[in-house]
Amino acid sequence: MRATIAIRQCNIDKLLARLVVLIDTREQSNQHITQYLDKRGVEWRLKALETVDYSCELKANAELGLPFDITLENEIGIERKNSLTELAGNFTQGRSAFEEKWQKAKATINNIYLVVEGGSWKDIREGCYRSDFKSKSFYNSLISWRNKYGFKIDFVKPDFSGEHILRLLQDKLRKVLEE
Repeated sequence: MRATIAIRQCNIDKLLARLVVLIDTREQSNQHITQYLDKRGVEWRLKALETVDYSCELKANAELGLPFDITLENEIGIERKNSLTELAGNFTQGRSAFEEKWQKAKATINNIYLVVEGGSWKDIREGCYRSDFKSKSFYNSLISWRNKYGFKIDFVKPDFSGEHILRLLQDKLRKVLEE
C-alpha cells in the first residue's frame, strides 16, 4: 500500500534540494562523487544497500508538505562501475555473484541504472579495456543482461559521474513527489 499526499508544486523544488544521497558502504573509489556532492551542498550518507551503489531518501518536512520520511531504495538504484575493465571483470570473474546481484535488483527496484565511467559502446566493440574478455562477447553480454534485467546503461566521463548520479536521483524523486 502506498501513502499519497498532495505536495504543492512550489514546494517540490525545495524538497528536491533536501534529497539525501545514499551510498553503499561497500562502494569504493568514489571520492570524486562525494566531493561533487559536498561542493554542491548535497547531503549524503553511507548505508548498506542491498544490491546497488546509490539510491536516495528524503527526510520529513511538514512545513513543505511532507509529513514523513520517504526512501526511494525500491524506486531507483544505480550501480556504478569505474571503468570498462571493472565491468569486464564482473562478467568474467565472479559472474554468478554479479548475476545474482542483478536478479535481486530486478526483483526489488523499479528503475535500475548501470553507470559506467570512461567508456562507450564503441570502446567495448574495439576492445579498449584491460581484460581477456572478447569484445563481441562483452558487447553481447551487456545487451543481453540489459534486456534480461531491465537496467538502463549510461556511459559518462568520471568527472561527470557525481552530477549524473545526482540528476538521475533528482529526476526520480521529482516524479515520485508529483504523483
